[in-house]
Amino acid sequence: MRFDRQGPESKRFASIDDWYLAETGQHLFAELEARINPILSTTFGYYSLQIGCQGMAASLQQGCRIKHQFTLDELASGAKIRANPSMLPVASDSIDLVILMHHLSNTGEPHAVLREAFRVLIPEGKLVIIDFNPVSLWGLRHACQSWLDHVPFTGHLYTARRIDDWMRLLGFDQYRHIRVGYLPPIQRPSVIRHLGWLEKSMRTVSPLLGALNLMVYTKNIAPLTPVRHRWVARKILPGNMARPSVGRSMKYDR
Repeated sequence: MRFDRQGPESKRFASIDDWYLAETGQHLFAELEARINPILSTTFGYYSLQIGCQGMAASLQQGCRIKHQFTLDELASGAKIRANPSMLPVASDSIDLVILMHHLSNTGEPHAVLREAFRVLIPEGKLVIIDFNPVSLWGLRHACQSWLDHVPFTGHLYTARRIDDWMRLLGFDQYRHIRVGYLPPIQRPSVIRHLGWLEKSMRTVSPLLGALNLMVYTKNIAPLTPVRHRWVARKILPGNMARPSVGRSMKYDR
Protein backbone atom coordinates (compact mmCIF):
# COMPACT_ATOMS: atom_id res chain seq x y z
CA MET A 1 0.00 0.00 0.00
CA ARG A 2 1.29 3.48 -0.93
CA PHE A 3 0.77 6.76 0.88
CA ASP A 4 1.45 10.38 0.09
CA ARG A 5 5.12 11.24 0.25
CA GLN A 6 6.48 13.65 2.77
CA GLY A 7 9.63 15.69 3.18
CA PRO A 8 13.34 14.97 3.41
CA GLU A 9 15.37 13.40 6.16
CA SER A 10 15.57 16.58 8.18
CA LYS A 11 11.80 16.60 8.70
CA ARG A 12 10.56 16.06 12.25
CA PHE A 13 7.74 13.54 12.59
CA ALA A 14 5.07 13.91 15.23
CA SER A 15 4.52 10.16 15.58
CA ILE A 16 5.62 6.81 14.21
CA ASP A 17 2.43 6.77 12.12
CA ASP A 18 3.57 9.93 10.34
CA TRP A 19 7.00 8.41 9.76
CA TYR A 20 5.41 5.43 8.01
CA LEU A 21 3.93 7.88 5.48
CA ALA A 22 7.41 8.98 4.37
CA GLU A 23 9.52 7.28 1.69
CA THR A 24 11.52 4.95 3.93
CA GLY A 25 8.50 4.16 6.08
CA GLN A 26 6.44 3.24 3.02
CA HIS A 27 9.16 0.94 1.77
CA LEU A 28 9.50 -0.80 5.14
CA PHE A 29 5.75 -1.06 5.69
CA ALA A 30 5.22 -2.66 2.27
CA GLU A 31 7.63 -5.45 3.16
CA LEU A 32 6.08 -5.79 6.62
CA GLU A 33 2.66 -6.24 5.02
CA ALA A 34 3.99 -8.93 2.71
CA ARG A 35 5.53 -10.87 5.59
CA ILE A 36 2.66 -10.59 8.07
CA ASN A 37 -0.22 -11.28 5.65
CA PRO A 38 0.37 -15.09 5.52
CA ILE A 39 0.24 -15.14 9.34
CA LEU A 40 -2.87 -13.00 9.75
CA SER A 41 -4.73 -14.66 6.88
CA THR A 42 -4.66 -17.92 8.83
CA THR A 43 -5.72 -16.29 12.10
CA PHE A 44 -9.43 -16.66 12.86
CA GLY A 45 -11.68 -15.43 15.65
CA TYR A 46 -13.95 -12.62 16.77
CA TYR A 47 -11.76 -9.88 18.26
CA SER A 48 -8.33 -8.40 17.60
CA LEU A 49 -6.65 -5.56 19.47
CA GLN A 50 -3.77 -3.43 18.16
CA ILE A 51 -1.78 -1.27 20.58
CA GLY A 52 0.53 1.28 18.96
CA CYS A 53 0.46 2.68 15.40
CA GLN A 54 -3.34 2.72 15.37
CA GLY A 55 -3.25 4.71 12.12
CA MET A 56 -1.63 1.74 10.35
CA ALA A 57 -3.97 -0.91 11.78
CA ALA A 58 -6.43 -0.99 8.87
CA SER A 59 -3.65 -1.54 6.32
CA LEU A 60 -1.72 -3.98 8.49
CA GLN A 61 -4.75 -6.16 9.24
CA GLN A 62 -6.49 -5.97 5.88
CA GLY A 63 -5.79 -9.67 5.25
CA CYS A 64 -6.82 -10.76 8.75
CA ARG A 65 -9.82 -13.09 9.09
CA ILE A 66 -10.87 -11.75 12.49
CA LYS A 67 -14.26 -10.07 12.34
CA HIS A 68 -14.00 -7.22 14.89
CA GLN A 69 -10.75 -5.24 14.90
CA PHE A 70 -10.04 -2.63 17.58
CA THR A 71 -7.22 -0.19 18.26
CA LEU A 72 -6.19 1.04 21.70
CA ASP A 73 -4.16 4.03 22.84
CA GLU A 74 -3.97 6.03 26.02
CA LEU A 75 -3.73 9.47 24.38
CA ALA A 76 -4.43 9.30 20.65
CA SER A 77 -7.96 10.38 19.74
CA GLY A 78 -8.03 8.17 16.63
CA ALA A 79 -8.03 4.93 18.62
CA LYS A 80 -11.33 3.11 19.11
CA ILE A 81 -10.48 2.45 22.79
CA ARG A 82 -8.73 4.99 24.99
CA ALA A 83 -7.14 3.26 27.96
CA ASN A 84 -3.85 2.46 29.62
CA PRO A 85 -2.30 -0.59 27.86
CA SER A 86 -0.91 -1.80 31.19
CA MET A 87 -4.47 -1.96 32.62
CA LEU A 88 -6.67 -3.13 29.78
CA PRO A 89 -10.44 -2.71 30.28
CA VAL A 90 -10.97 -6.05 28.56
CA ALA A 91 -12.27 -9.33 29.95
CA SER A 92 -9.81 -12.16 30.47
CA ASP A 93 -9.59 -14.86 27.78
CA SER A 94 -11.62 -12.85 25.29
CA ILE A 95 -9.24 -11.62 22.53
CA ASP A 96 -8.03 -13.80 19.65
CA LEU A 97 -5.17 -11.57 18.45
CA VAL A 98 -3.12 -8.81 20.10
CA ILE A 99 -0.64 -6.72 18.08
CA LEU A 100 1.98 -4.56 19.81
CA MET A 101 3.44 -2.33 17.09
CA HIS A 102 6.32 -0.12 18.28
CA HIS A 103 4.77 -0.03 21.73
CA LEU A 104 7.16 -2.04 23.90
CA SER A 105 10.01 0.31 22.98
CA ASN A 106 7.97 3.37 23.93
CA THR A 107 6.39 2.34 27.21
CA GLY A 108 7.80 2.49 30.71
CA GLU A 109 5.87 -0.66 31.72
CA PRO A 110 6.74 -3.37 29.18
CA HIS A 111 6.26 -6.23 31.64
CA ALA A 112 2.81 -5.00 32.70
CA VAL A 113 1.74 -4.64 29.06
CA LEU A 114 2.85 -8.19 28.26
CA ARG A 115 1.07 -9.56 31.35
CA GLU A 116 -2.14 -7.83 30.29
CA ALA A 117 -1.78 -9.20 26.76
CA PHE A 118 -1.44 -12.70 28.19
CA ARG A 119 -4.49 -12.19 30.41
CA VAL A 120 -6.88 -11.01 27.69
CA LEU A 121 -5.83 -13.57 25.05
CA ILE A 122 -7.78 -16.76 24.66
CA PRO A 123 -5.87 -20.07 25.00
CA GLU A 124 -3.81 -20.53 21.81
CA GLY A 125 -4.45 -16.86 20.93
CA LYS A 126 -1.69 -15.00 19.08
CA LEU A 127 0.47 -12.10 20.21
CA VAL A 128 2.37 -10.22 17.49
CA ILE A 129 5.25 -7.92 18.46
CA ILE A 130 6.64 -5.51 15.86
CA ASP A 131 9.57 -3.27 16.75
CA PHE A 132 12.96 -2.11 15.51
CA ASN A 133 15.80 -4.59 15.77
CA PRO A 134 18.57 -3.20 18.02
CA VAL A 135 21.05 -5.58 16.36
CA SER A 136 20.95 -3.82 12.98
CA LEU A 137 21.92 -0.60 11.24
CA TRP A 138 18.66 0.83 12.52
CA GLY A 139 19.57 -0.16 16.04
CA LEU A 140 22.99 1.45 15.62
CA ARG A 141 21.45 4.72 14.50
CA HIS A 142 18.97 4.51 17.36
CA ALA A 143 21.85 4.13 19.83
CA CYS A 144 23.50 7.23 18.40
CA GLN A 145 20.40 9.42 18.12
CA SER A 146 17.96 8.27 20.81
CA TRP A 147 18.96 11.21 23.02
CA LEU A 148 17.57 13.58 20.35
CA ASP A 149 14.09 12.03 20.80
CA HIS A 150 13.42 12.14 17.05
CA VAL A 151 10.86 9.70 15.61
CA PRO A 152 11.44 6.86 14.79
CA PHE A 153 14.65 6.68 16.84
CA THR A 154 13.00 7.01 20.25
CA GLY A 155 12.38 4.83 23.27
CA HIS A 156 14.30 1.76 24.38
CA LEU A 157 14.85 -1.17 22.02
CA TYR A 158 14.89 -4.70 23.38
CA THR A 159 16.70 -7.60 21.75
CA ALA A 160 14.68 -10.52 20.44
CA ARG A 161 16.40 -12.82 22.93
CA ARG A 162 15.37 -10.67 25.88
CA ILE A 163 11.76 -10.47 24.69
CA ASP A 164 11.74 -14.22 24.16
CA ASP A 165 12.87 -14.78 27.77
CA TRP A 166 10.03 -12.59 29.03
CA MET A 167 7.50 -14.42 26.90
CA ARG A 168 8.56 -17.87 28.07
CA LEU A 169 8.24 -16.80 31.71
CA LEU A 170 4.71 -15.59 31.04
CA GLY A 171 3.69 -18.82 29.31
CA PHE A 172 3.95 -17.95 25.61
CA ASP A 173 5.32 -20.26 22.94
CA GLN A 174 7.17 -18.71 20.00
CA TYR A 175 5.41 -19.35 16.70
CA ARG A 176 7.49 -17.29 14.25
CA HIS A 177 10.38 -14.80 14.26
CA ILE A 178 10.86 -12.89 11.02
CA ARG A 179 13.29 -10.07 10.31
CA VAL A 180 11.91 -7.44 7.96
CA GLY A 181 13.59 -4.72 5.89
CA TYR A 182 17.24 -4.34 4.90
CA LEU A 183 17.29 -0.79 3.61
CA PRO A 184 19.74 1.48 5.50
CA PRO A 185 18.13 4.04 7.86
CA ILE A 186 18.15 6.89 5.35
CA GLN A 187 15.19 9.17 4.75
CA ARG A 188 16.25 10.86 1.49
CA PRO A 189 14.14 9.53 -1.45
CA SER A 190 16.87 10.27 -4.00
CA VAL A 191 19.31 8.04 -2.11
CA ILE A 192 16.81 5.27 -1.38
CA ARG A 193 16.02 4.72 -5.07
CA HIS A 194 19.66 3.91 -5.79
CA LEU A 195 20.23 1.51 -2.90
CA GLY A 196 18.30 -1.52 -4.17
CA TRP A 197 21.55 -3.42 -4.71
CA LEU A 198 22.62 -2.80 -1.11
CA GLU A 199 19.31 -4.03 0.22
CA LYS A 200 19.58 -7.26 -1.76
CA SER A 201 23.14 -7.91 -0.61
CA MET A 202 22.23 -7.23 3.04
CA ARG A 203 19.32 -9.67 2.81
CA THR A 204 21.66 -12.37 1.50
CA VAL A 205 24.85 -11.73 3.46
CA SER A 206 23.41 -10.52 6.80
CA PRO A 207 19.86 -11.89 7.20
CA LEU A 208 19.98 -11.33 10.99
CA LEU A 209 20.36 -7.55 10.58
CA GLY A 210 16.79 -6.80 9.47
CA ALA A 211 15.37 -3.42 10.46
CA LEU A 212 12.28 -4.86 12.17
CA ASN A 213 11.68 -7.83 14.43
CA LEU A 214 8.35 -9.49 13.67
CA MET A 215 7.74 -11.93 16.52
CA VAL A 216 4.64 -14.10 16.81
CA TYR A 217 3.71 -16.01 19.98
CA THR A 218 0.82 -18.23 21.03
CA LYS A 219 -0.65 -18.36 24.53
CA ASN A 220 0.05 -21.75 26.03
CA ILE A 221 -2.21 -23.06 28.79
CA ALA A 222 -0.75 -26.26 30.25
CA PRO A 223 -3.07 -28.41 32.40
CA LEU A 224 -2.14 -28.43 36.08
CA THR A 225 -1.50 -32.06 37.07
CA PRO A 226 -0.67 -32.72 40.76
CA VAL A 227 2.67 -34.47 41.22
CA ARG A 228 2.89 -37.00 44.06
CA HIS A 229 6.15 -37.83 45.75
CA ARG A 230 7.24 -41.39 45.06
CA TRP A 231 8.32 -41.96 48.65
CA VAL A 232 4.85 -41.26 50.09
CA ALA A 233 2.87 -44.49 50.43
CA ARG A 234 -0.78 -44.22 49.58
CA LYS A 235 -3.02 -45.74 52.25
CA ILE A 236 -6.51 -46.62 51.11
CA LEU A 237 -7.70 -47.75 54.54
CA PRO A 238 -6.60 -46.45 57.95
CA GLY A 239 -4.17 -48.70 59.80
CA ASN A 240 -6.55 -49.55 62.69
CA MET A 241 -9.54 -50.51 60.54
CA ALA A 242 -10.36 -54.19 60.30
CA ARG A 243 -9.94 -55.58 56.83
CA PRO A 244 -12.55 -57.99 55.40
CA SER A 245 -11.44 -61.60 55.22
CA VAL A 246 -12.61 -63.89 52.45
CA GLY A 247 -11.97 -67.63 52.41
CA ARG A 248 -13.03 -70.64 50.50
CA SER A 249 -14.91 -72.01 53.53
CA MET A 250 -17.33 -69.09 53.71
CA LYS A 251 -20.99 -70.06 53.33
CA TYR A 252 -23.51 -67.98 51.48
CA ASP A 253 -27.30 -67.95 51.74
CA ARG A 254 -28.97 -69.77 48.94
